[in-house]
Amino acid sequence: MNKFRLYFILFCSVFILFSCNKADSVTPVPVRAYDVQYAADIAIIKDYLNTHYLDYTNNEVTISKITDPTTQIKMMDYLNSPTYPKLLVKEVVSNDITYEIYYFKLRADYESGVAPTKADEVLTAYDGHYLSYKTETVDEVSTTTLLATQFEYTPFPSLFLRMDLSVRGWREIMPLFKAGQKVDVSGEPTSYTDFGAGVIFIPSGLGYFNLAQAGIPSYSPLVFSFKLYDVKHTDIDGDGILSNDEDLLGDGDFTNDDTDGDGVQNLYDIDDDGDSYLTKNEIKINGVIPSSYSQILDCSGTTTGLKKHLDKNCH
Repeated sequence: MNKFRLYFILFCSVFILFSCNKADSVTPVPVRAYDVQYAADIAIIKDYLNTHYLDYTNNEVTISKITDPTTQIKMMDYLNSPTYPKLLVKEVVSNDITYEIYYFKLRADYESGVAPTKADEVLTAYDGHYLSYKTETVDEVSTTTLLATQFEYTPFPSLFLRMDLSVRGWREIMPLFKAGQKVDVSGEPTSYTDFGAGVIFIPSGLGYFNLAQAGIPSYSPLVFSFKLYDVKHTDIDGDGILSNDEDLLGDGDFTNDDTDGDGVQNLYDIDDDGDSYLTKNEIKINGVIPSSYSQILDCSGTTTGLKKHLDKNCH
């Protein structure tokens, strides 16, 4: 697959959470200032956190409007709680804006579980809503209601979903959770225990922003409750190197790893050093691709120097 085709695939997927199947529904509207829109987004998210309570029972999440403040604890009161559930905040810089992503960790992670990178695939059940205000006027009296409208519900996932094709807010928070423990019983479907469970509140600037989707208006803050069952390491560009090994700086950001400076990040680049030799051929040892990144040789035949596929002077 050449670089042009890889870019085409990425362009198709950049506007959606997980699949190009929805690309036909993308409808752009005039672009607003990021800071102005973020102010509106974070206001509605905080309003939602302060006027609704969360119930997590039998591994299922329900969020409802508070009707009895004496018994129903507003979600914002769980901010930095020492016990679960706990509401946390991650700051993310994008478009010169420092965004706050609020998210719930509903329970402790499985200690031996694997946390996904931004380049992995995940098996996850999720329930997606968007937030909006609705104003109605009756007898000259206006009433504004905060709504959470469901747009997608996937309780029984069957496919692993690529993290790099998800919205930015999802990619930032999912690596903070770990997958569960797989339970295989002969003759029965695979099940999972101790899986990561959470809720993410995503400002539109880290979601779809001005691009309306099927069932989602433009400039909509998003809310996802989810269960992280399993993680699968990928080789997105098929070059023989796992995508999570293409994060050369080790900072969890795959957008700043471009060895040959051609504008194609290494995890999408089939020729990482731009020497016109395919990476998958440069890393072979006696015609076989090594089973781990640490086994890839440098030009002197050892594993201590610059890997051959990153050295344009070595083939």
